[in-house]
Amino acid sequence: MISHTGRSVSWEIVCETLKGVGAPKARSILALIGVAIGTAAVIAMSHVGYDAKLEALRQFESLGVDLVSITFQTGGAAESKRPGLETILSLPSAGTGLSDVAAIVQGGFSLPQGESQLQVIVLGATQDIYSLTKTRLVAGRFTSDLDDFAPFAVLGSDIASAVETTHGRPTKVGDTVTIGGQVLTIIGLLAPTEPNMILGLDMNRSVVIPFKAARRMISNPEVTSIAGRLSPGVDDSLSADRTKKYLERHLRNGSANVQTARQIIRSLEGQMRIYAVLLLGIGTVSMIVGGVGVMNVMLMSVMERRQEIGLRQALGARRKDIRLMFLTEALALSLAGSVIGIAIGYIAGWIFALSADWQFQPAPAAIPLGIGMAIVVGLFFGIYPASRAARLEPIAALRAD
Repeated sequence: MISHTGRSVSWEIVCETLKGVGAPKARSILALIGVAIGTAAVIAMSHVGYDAKLEALRQFESLGVDLVSITFQTGGAAESKRPGLETILSLPSAGTGLSDVAAIVQGGFSLPQGESQLQVIVLGATQDIYSLTKTRLVAGRFTSDLDDFAPFAVLGSDIASAVETTHGRPTKVGDTVTIGGQVLTIIGLLAPTEPNMILGLDMNRSVVIPFKAARRMISNPEVTSIAGRLSPGVDDSLSADRTKKYLERHLRNGSANVQTARQIIRSLEGQMRIYAVLLLGIGTVSMIVGGVGVMNVMLMSVMERRQEIGLRQALGARRKDIRLMFLTEALALSLAGSVIGIAIGYIAGWIFALSADWQFQPAPAAIPLGIGMAIVVGLFFGIYPASRAARLEPIAALRAD
């Protein structure tokens, strides 16, 4: 019976305190604003971090999660030698787990554009480069391995626009362009393509020529990189290991670096987790600032209500009842501020995603995180004011001005 009475008294204290919090008081509004700002920061940063991760993964998936990028690290030109074209093209039949490969020789050149110079990437590549980068044509045809040493070129969209600006007329198949002192006949124009972060290629700013024709323009026509695609169902780590061993058997004084899209995605997910923790830390600092505001407001409330506390104690209220009253008020303020902050955080996250041209998807942990942090902040920063109120002596409290 005593336990039931104790619970009834505690419930009455909670209800009365909540009614008091609902009254329009300046100190309550200040506490709400502080917690709302802190919660909004946590929620907004959670959404931004989550959407950034999804957007990065979406871009990788659009490029192809089965892509493989291979580069070489070698010593000086005199004592090092990279694999030849035949070795590279034999990768799919060598049990490496690759279905398609393209050998690439890359060089940088300047293309005159009026009074300025446009930086151009010349790619001497085998014909599979187009399917691996998902490149489409606007006009003409792709270069082919059958073109051998022919001075043919396929222009990326940015390069075609630059040539058009220079000549003052649309760039057409059959026109010529001079790059690196070589006159190249344009046989194809590429449609705009997303830069391929996996392969490290931007086809929009590239001029593609037949692989063997690279000897005309690039002083050291050794293969600089290889683009590849995994066979369906092949383990990417196992394929990377086999490819590395195969290529290094044909390397002299060097090593091959094989990076798969899936490895990059796994690394990216690890980095995103670090960024998420960092963003959470920043948001937590904002939340703590709001919690300090709650504590200051509650301490002011204790000072203003000393006579009320003394009167309650004189009428039989126990110390734990006083503690519960102020702790409930702090928790209610934190939760109310948290609800407002969650709404603001959702709006801020949506606006950021819209401005960045991302697809907005709410972070699954946002609402539980916001409410959970509000409860922790309310309890942590409300304990001291509640304990201070409970320790007041009834007579001293009644005499307080």
